[in-house]
Amino acid sequence: MSSDPRTALATLRPQGFGGRVSRVRDPLVEPLWVGVRTLAAIDGAGATLTDERGEAIDGLEWIAVALGAANLTDGLIVDGFLTKQAIHDAGGIDTGTADIPSVGRLIGQSMVGVRRNRAEEAAKAIEEERKAKVFGPNDQVSFVAIDLLWLDGESILDTPLLERRRLLESVLGESDVIRRGLFIRPPIETWVGSWRAQGFTGLTFKAANSRYLPGTSNRDWATSPMPRR
Repeated sequence: MSSDPRTALATLRPQGFGGRVSRVRDPLVEPLWVGVRTLAAIDGAGATLTDERGEAIDGLEWIAVALGAANLTDGLIVDGFLTKQAIHDAGGIDTGTADIPSVGRLIGQSMVGVRRNRAEEAAKAIEEERKAKVFGPNDQVSFVAIDLLWLDGESILDTPLLERRRLLESVLGESDVIRRGLFIRPPIETWVGSWRAQGFTGLTFKAANSRYLPGTSNRDWATSPMPRR
């Protein structure tokens, strides 16, 4: 792989979710961000952004400049989301834990299902996803980094996810429009209430030891609808 992050970026595509919650071992749990899945190659001159197809994302120069300012290394490539969601810290207020399902109950729901109007929920989710990927001139767009793929001339795709996330915290700063996505480890009950209150509609479960498989689905990564009260 090239020693230049912008050249290396051309060979990468985001990794997909291909597993089941019940089969993800030792998960790191995050809220499911909505927006445009984005890879960003960052160096001292700023950043180049590409979407899931590897096509350049233009018109967000302030994000590229902010990523360059947040870079604390010679160069890096991060996976993340361009989003209109608020990005405080994805933690926020504690809304209580009453009747919030445990991880075990959540896994059970993913296996046997729960009574829901699934057609209605699916249609709503598709419409929300469509709207989330369209940015108007007055929208406040931010970048949330969720993974680190490349650092100082070296690919770290084979480094376990937990270590990649720890490295990310040390090499990418934060600002009003740049954030590192929060992850937690079970128990998740307190956080679920907070994330639901902030408008998140889903969760992601990623094995702490998982590697990154660019452009393919990984069985060690899974998504789940946000559990109801």
